[in-house]
Amino acid sequence: MKKLFFLPLSLFFISQIVAQKATDWGAFNQWVDAAAFRGKKFKVEAAVKVVLIDSTADAEVWVRVDRTNKQMGFFYNMMDKPIRSSQWKVYTIEGEVAKDAATIFFGGLYHRKGLFYYDDFRFFIKNGSGNWEEQELPDNGFEGDSSLIRKTWNYARVDAPVVFPAGVTSEEAFSGKCSFKVDGSKMQFADIYGNNSHTGKFANVNNCRFYYEIYGSGEPLLLLHGNSSSIVSFEKQIPELAKKFRVIAIDTRGQGRSGEDGRTYSYDLFADDMNAFLDYLELDSVNILGWSDGGNTGLIMAMKYPKKVKRLVTMGANIFIDHSVVDNWVFKKLNKEKKEIEGDTTYNSENRLRLINLLLTEPRHRFDELKSITCPVLVIAGEKDVIREKHTRSIAEAIPNSHLLIAKGETHYFPSENPSAFNKFVIEFLQTH
Repeated sequence: MKKLFFLPLSLFFISQIVAQKATDWGAFNQWVDAAAFRGKKFKVEAAVKVVLIDSTADAEVWVRVDRTNKQMGFFYNMMDKPIRSSQWKVYTIEGEVAKDAATIFFGGLYHRKGLFYYDDFRFFIKNGSGNWEEQELPDNGFEGDSSLIRKTWNYARVDAPVVFPAGVTSEEAFSGKCSFKVDGSKMQFADIYGNNSHTGKFANVNNCRFYYEIYGSGEPLLLLHGNSSSIVSFEKQIPELAKKFRVIAIDTRGQGRSGEDGRTYSYDLFADDMNAFLDYLELDSVNILGWSDGGNTGLIMAMKYPKKVKRLVTMGANIFIDHSVVDNWVFKKLNKEKKEIEGDTTYNSENRLRLINLLLTEPRHRFDELKSITCPVLVIAGEKDVIREKHTRSIAEAIPNSHLLIAKGETHYFPSENPSAFNKFVIEFLQTH
């Protein structure tokens, strides 16, 4: 086992590891000099368990490799695979050290109200024989005194509005006598999009409990988010749209704070959910803005429930799925993740697997079905969208009263990457058609 040089990570780097609201997360870390490992494969392991107090709490392990030019050479924080298990389990992140790497950062990440335990961080480098060779880490098992461990681990977020007390504990351990504990039991949530105690409500419709928030006044505008996302994905749209419309943002079933009832996910089911939800709100018709999966659902609603859809804006939507719709790398990426979590019986993994299967098999409609849509539709996609431009153009061509916008230079994340331009297009369309 080789001994590594380490230094505590600055709070600046902690603040950069994940784009989260400052009030609901924290992180701790250690880092090592990467010079001896340039161009080699690495593996970081850590044991983690979580005691949930709020059902949306989670923990992660994260790794980041910084290059000598201050650019990032590798980064993964498990935000797509959050840890919510109350049982100790070892989690692994593998990657490659950039050939000009300067430092390798690793540690734990935690969100919202819960008790988070970490133990036995281990760091490996693949040697010339193709075997993993463990590198020695100081205080990786948290068996020492808290004051001494603070010299090797940085876990103070002095800038945070909510402090998560953290330190060595003997009440839990994966191995040895101690582990590292973060106490988020007393954190208070700030009112943010996706978790607003003043405007957030729940509706029980179509055998599920749906979370939603309403902002502004005027014509109702329903916002439908993408796969494995939530209301918060529209955080850069809601403030502007609420100046002109009564914005209704909802978490799709099995995502965000909404429940689900075990049924196989499909966009037709999501459309049925939204139809029932609008009945619950006693709304005869609404404008709809759907992004990615939300755009798919919006198109199906316009076909199945035409009276409910006054105007529709879709962003990065598709009407069916095959290799003519997206590049092969998309299928490879989804199938790789699917393989990694198959057999994991935790609810979060099982639910993520269902959402991946949705992406791989849905929707299942045809271009000619779109001819039945009678409302004005703005079909948007980025010039560099994951959805092929030909497919987007075919959707627009099949809808009788449609308008097409291929946003130059933009990606599938146009709404978040260039919100001022995106919001302008949406508002102008909804106000003039």
